Amino acid sequence: MKLLSTLAIFTSPLLADISLDPTFHFNGVIGDTSAESFSEIGGHAHDPNDNFAVQGLEPGMNLRVDDWLAGFTNINIFTDSNHKIDWELEEAFLKFKNLPGGFEVRGGRMLARMGLQNNQHLHTWTLINSNLTTSQFLGEEGLMSEGIELTWRKDFDRGFLAISSNFSNTASHHHHRDDEGHGEDEHEHSPEEAFMEDSVCVSRLLLSYNWNDFHQNILGINTAWGKNGYRRETSMHSIDYAYTWRENGIELGGREFSMGAEYFYRDVEWMGEDDPTLRGATSQNSLMAYINYRFHPQWVAGLRYEYLAGASGGADIHLGETEYAFESAKRERLTIALTREFRHSDLMFSTIRLQYSHDDLENENADSIWLQFGFNFGGPEIR
Repeated sequence: MKLLSTLAIFTSPLLADISLDPTFHFNGVIGDTSAESFSEIGGHAHDPNDNFAVQGLEPGMNLRVDDWLAGFTNINIFTDSNHKIDWELEEAFLKFKNLPGGFEVRGGRMLARMGLQNNQHLHTWTLINSNLTTSQFLGEEGLMSEGIELTWRKDFDRGFLAISSNFSNTASHHHHRDDEGHGEDEHEHSPEEAFMEDSVCVSRLLLSYNWNDFHQNILGINTAWGKNGYRRETSMHSIDYAYTWRENGIELGGREFSMGAEYFYRDVEWMGEDDPTLRGATSQNSLMAYINYRFHPQWVAGLRYEYLAGASGGADIHLGETEYAFESAKRERLTIALTREFRHSDLMFSTIRLQYSHDDLENENADSIWLQFGFNFGGPEIR
């Protein structure tokens, strides 16, 4: 009996149901803008940065071991504003599932669960460029973390409640700027010093409730705080809501309508670059609202409105010019898009997306038009 027990212990991993499921995604874009430069209207590392750009070539791998262990890893290969190939490791984590008490644990490199978009990869964006808040409040690639995340989930008849807390260090990948020297500070984008660096704590409460199989409501409440580039603290709080109606309910196909909104509040403690005694804190908020309508199984129309409040602090008058320790410009943007999908199989489809954006900047308006080509292979990714 002891021999059988010993053999069972050592052979059980070999008998486990293990699967490795690859994923592959590509997004390329062509277009133009009336802005002085692409960096003036961009901000996220994977926003269009040239008249022709590879936004992302994303190979990935899902790991599943029985019902207790899962994992995911992927990289993103892209062209920068200097037409050079760059790449980054976006995620590489393991997740222990179905732990006692309804808990699960993720560990490794992760896109933090913060708001509606930060936890999404490029190929899942419903529009060509990122939300303004993602790049201006969370970072050039959003909030990418290396550490551990604890999630508690409670299912009920028509939905679930989940609470996640992430304790980690931020993982940043600094991309090239263009040859003209256009950077975020020159165009008064949110300065990099305002982003959270080093240790960070992120929490998200997610409540999903289905009226029935056709109507789904999701409410999210988020908070995050951590050290910033000023060697002080940045904190953020947000709330988001998303509603989805599907003509066929839980079955695939049919028309689909979704809408949602997101509000962010950020508080940045700043410090003077040349004068460390110059200190203070400045708050800033943002709003995003969207509508998506699948009016045909292969056609989706999208609309998004965004508002980013301007903010500044630490004024210093030097040679008749006012410089600020922290400065972020007011911005508004309206985006419309039309997407055509081509379903090749259960695991493979491609897309063509036409998009127009109007940016209201502090000193000028800018109009941009883009045509994006996408290819996708693989099933759902581990989240």
